Amino acid sequence: MARSRPASRFPWKHAIIIAAIVAALVGLCIAMAPIVTRPRMEALVRGAGLWGPLILLGVQIAQILIAPIPGVFMSILAGVLYGPLVGSLIAVVGTLIGSAAAYAIGRKAGVPLLKRWIGAEKVARAGAIVGGRRWLALVPIFLFPFTPADAICFVAGMVGMKPGRFFLAILLGRVPKECALALAGAGLIRLGGLVARSG
Repeated sequence: MARSRPASRFPWKHAIIIAAIVAALVGLCIAMAPIVTRPRMEALVRGAGLWGPLILLGVQIAQILIAPIPGVFMSILAGVLYGPLVGSLIAVVGTLIGSAAAYAIGRKAGVPLLKRWIGAEKVARAGAIVGGRRWLALVPIFLFPFTPADAICFVAGMVGMKPGRFFLAILLGRVPKECALALAGAGLIRLGGLVARSG
């Protein structure tokens, strides 16, 4: 009679590694915060010539994952430097890739760790909450600036939110916001004093 295999556990050494990586990234962000400013980023992108859009795209992706740069700032800068069409494209593509990466990281590394910490039952309950119609609550979080939208992408993966619903929330919330910010940067629409404050 075959013996049942014990349930796989998330090794503590993995948790320590993840914690160390997070601590290192936080330290990096704190160290970089005074250095990464709008004038310096704008000078870097302008000076890169044809590579500028790719650099800006990469920074847009990175700011969702680790960088101490407000996402509002990068989307506006894309509109300022590259106009409404290309600027919006850079902002949206970077946001989609960065959000998908954050979700994937949360889903891959987060679920086992979360189950270890708070128990599989609570994780399943949280997944059921975001799996129902309550996932629509993510849309306004993604739609408005200065919300913890980046962190929500990690959490959505950690609690096992269905990919289709997550990306639908992104399309309904983050994509319109990034387009609006890029258009504001290009001067086509006005968002109060948001563009001026981001400088």
